[in-house]
Amino acid sequence: MKDFSLFQQALEIADSSRFELGTIAGISRRDFDRKESFVFRTQTPCLEYACLMIENTLLMRTNRSGRIYAGFEKLSCLQPIIDRYLRIADVSESVYLFGEDDWQPPRHPNIRLVKLRPDQPLAREWFVIADSSNYQAALIALDEDGFEVGKPDERNFTVFKSSTPSVVTKLAHAAEAMIDRSFAL
Repeated sequence: MKDFSLFQQALEIADSSRFELGTIAGISRRDFDRKESFVFRTQTPCLEYACLMIENTLLMRTNRSGRIYAGFEKLSCLQPIIDRYLRIADVSESVYLFGEDDWQPPRHPNIRLVKLRPDQPLAREWFVIADSSNYQAALIALDEDGFEVGKPDERNFTVFKSSTPSVVTKLAHAAEAMIDRSFAL
């Protein structure tokens, strides 16, 4: 788990099927849904909106199945949106939240925390992987700047998105294997 990167896994899994969008300032729902796998570079507001599109779809397609894997570098980044994730946990089989242990989210029977160390590559990635019977999507972003940037909204990310079922399933399996290794330690 020490050297594990979901972003690298995503690029390897979808190598031949991804489309490069370049640097973008925003993304529409139409483009997000229409293109199955793509990579783009953006800043924090666009990344947050892309995550929100997946999160809202999860809330609209409630069926109490599937697993959700979400990471935000630091658990404290969840504070502004924790209510949304509590609701996602209400309508999902299980939700795994990854991040550095700098804040304690409220307890929920369907939420499991996976605490990261700052030196782990995964601690520099934001991601949402939804693997359920009625919705599959993955969004994984590599933080290029870290928290040292003066304004949080100006942080740069390279982002991979896929709704290709085989890609999402493989990424969910990779996340699950990493969880198994982290809890085995």
